Amino acid sequence: MKIVYLLNNTWYPGGQTRVLANKVNYWAERGHEVYILTADQIGKPHYYEIDPRVKTLDFAIGYMGADQLNLLQKAWRLSRFIVRHYLLLKRTLTEIRPDVVVSMYGKEVYFLPFIKDGSAKVLEAHGARYTWLFSRKGLLGKLHNWLDLRFIRCFDQFVVLTQEDVPNWDVLGTVSVPNGNTFEPQTVASLEVPKVIAVGRYGEQKNFENLLQAWDIVHRVCPNWQLKICGQGLDLLDPFIESLGLTDSVVHYESRDMEKEYMDASICALSSRHEGMPMFLLEAMACGLPIVSYACECGPRDLIVDGETGILIEEKQDYKKLAEGIIRLIQDDELRKKMGKKAKDRSSLFSQESVMQRWTKLFTELIAKKKKH
Repeated sequence: MKIVYLLNNTWYPGGQTRVLANKVNYWAERGHEVYILTADQIGKPHYYEIDPRVKTLDFAIGYMGADQLNLLQKAWRLSRFIVRHYLLLKRTLTEIRPDVVVSMYGKEVYFLPFIKDGSAKVLEAHGARYTWLFSRKGLLGKLHNWLDLRFIRCFDQFVVLTQEDVPNWDVLGTVSVPNGNTFEPQTVASLEVPKVIAVGRYGEQKNFENLLQAWDIVHRVCPNWQLKICGQGLDLLDPFIESLGLTDSVVHYESRDMEKEYMDASICALSSRHEGMPMFLLEAMACGLPIVSYACECGPRDLIVDGETGILIEEKQDYKKLAEGIIRLIQDDELRKKMGKKAKDRSSLFSQESVMQRWTKLFTELIAKKKKH
């Protein structure tokens, strides 16, 4: 197959970029011809390793700079950028003649379905519907969401990350394909290290302040345990950590060896307000860590079997309940290890090979359908 992926850039350290690297590397290793076409790579290197057989091209559109403008300036500049992006992408796809083109929900969502290059057009949503509704406020936000649905329905296939999220979009034929494990360790964590791990960049979505409030309770009951948060921009948490008197109990830093970080922990905690399908839960499960998580939209319900592989907190944003779940696993060694083993077993459902076989089947069916027309 000849496969093209479209996204803003590959230098941003996030779940979507990591998933893309896994996918293109998988396809390249199996002899497929793979392309990554970016809108704004701006000369930066890939954050995650990309197979050298994957061909890359950057259009250098300039969308990122437009975000700093006022509404009228932004509308004027974006309209010009979108036209330029359309023309460059149309020319490139006409030259490549791919079998499948996959948009990872960049600005090309507004024109990709109308480029007639013979390929099947696939749109991947790496955030749940709730994420869009949460982040787009007011009348303008409602208009944006309404417009998005009209364009989504023009694609040959719309793909979301969780089964929970499928009915939320109201797009006929929507299917779910989860993210695959980033790594599949041969060993598992001992679950004897007195550390709880959380992962993510600082922001409203990850809700780390709420986690720290929970940890304030945990620390009083289990003072020998430590909370470590791995991600970007976490220095912004320091004033809050200091205000709670947790400077000796909480550490945070960015790590490029996340497998090592999970192996050096015994429980994984998620305090997010919303998710798409959190990669770090998959990674933690693969390392044999039990999870304590809010049952936020979307992802945790698809991944965690409550009471078996972890603890789901239905009272979202109730940090006292989150603390109770963490304390329960800290104090019950047998339960922690039993859940960790079942989490490891369940992680096989999300192995890279298993997930990519689903993509192979989907692409094959779409290509065959396209050829009939």
